[in-house]
Amino acid sequence: MNRKISIRSAMALLVVASLTLIGIQPAQAAKTQVTIWSFGNVIEPWGETEYERLNPTIDLKIKKNSMDANHQSLITAFKANTTPDIAAIEVSYSGFFRNYPKYFTNLSGLVPENDYLDWRWAQGVAKDGKVIGIPTDVGGLQVAYRKDLFAKHGLPTDRAAVGALWPTWQAFINTGKTYVSKLTTAEKASCKTKKVCYGFIDNAGTMYPAILNQGTKKYYETNGTLIYENNAIVKTAFTTTATALNSGISTRINQFTSDWNAGMMKGIFATVLAPAWMLDYIKQQAKSTSGKWDVADLPGGGGNLGGSQLSVPIAAKHPVEAKNFIKWYLSKEIQLEIFKRYGLFPSASALYNNTALTGYKDKFFSNAPIGQIYVTGARQLRPIYEGKNQRAIDNYFGQALAKVAVGKMTASAAWADAIGQIKKNIRD
Repeated sequence: MNRKISIRSAMALLVVASLTLIGIQPAQAAKTQVTIWSFGNVIEPWGETEYERLNPTIDLKIKKNSMDANHQSLITAFKANTTPDIAAIEVSYSGFFRNYPKYFTNLSGLVPENDYLDWRWAQGVAKDGKVIGIPTDVGGLQVAYRKDLFAKHGLPTDRAAVGALWPTWQAFINTGKTYVSKLTTAEKASCKTKKVCYGFIDNAGTMYPAILNQGTKKYYETNGTLIYENNAIVKTAFTTTATALNSGISTRINQFTSDWNAGMMKGIFATVLAPAWMLDYIKQQAKSTSGKWDVADLPGGGGNLGGSQLSVPIAAKHPVEAKNFIKWYLSKEIQLEIFKRYGLFPSASALYNNTALTGYKDKFFSNAPIGQIYVTGARQLRPIYEGKNQRAIDNYFGQALAKVAVGKMTASAAWADAIGQIKKNIRD
């Protein structure tokens, strides 16, 4: 037989045999798609990729929306029985969803309850005692400030000395007045000529939730009775914020806008009321300002802004896989890793004596002991009952303060307007 023909024939047989073997290989198992509806950065990128690496048969499909849109979509989905496998719920909406435990899987026993802050855990417990959500993070609140701008305007830069400037919110406003009194002529003129208004704080409207969250009650008694009109801390938060808005210390730039990002870079404002999760945002949007920032205590003691729970709707297609992810992602070990990478402060109080957390420092913020600062703040917080229409009432007061900010209403008229709108539209 011709040798070349023999070699060609043998190779052909090998190819056929290889194709045959490939053809009979078992098909790769299809991945299970676990759907998650979220907002902001509740599910951080590293957590997603790391979990998929550890669990190659799982594909996390995350749909991210604005906070309000996310929750409105969930309400519609619950009614239509077309929910995701995991739903992220912000604390301002927790009071609403706790009234509807029938829509949620009971997560009791999924993680050790004692590992978490008791008041954060309670925000995920429905009226009937069912655990409908596991807390992700604590939005512990402090003041991020620009040391270079403080020095330029004759203020101290050491974080302890800065915190001592404002034991109260009125002292914070007074410090702001001192700061803006030393703006240059060009900076003062910029508000009219370039529509860029320099100021002490990015937006004084952010003071309202900060002050409100330092109380023990907001708009509701624990039995669900509305008390927004007669609760002193609500009126104090509103009038103090209105005072700040009228004092000229604010740039009135809305947060999370392109102007806000530019303002951080260009030094348009010197302070931001910053939950732990916001620090990473500042780092990402103002990279060239590394080392110019620091973190000082919040006026009036500890504060909190934001936080969320992860829930598994009763209509979830993959409840087991959903629970497995939540158990992993919200374990104290992964919460610590997420904090180091992204700044989400752990809801797992079991970490609060861990030196990996308390000893954590951030070079971007002048090596501030970020871990210890936010641990101290979190421990000062007290539980506040979140009622059914918490978010809606927040919005009415926010809209009224916005009218103060642009000069359309006095503080007293805006307060009356907010109360009137709430009475007209909120029924519990």
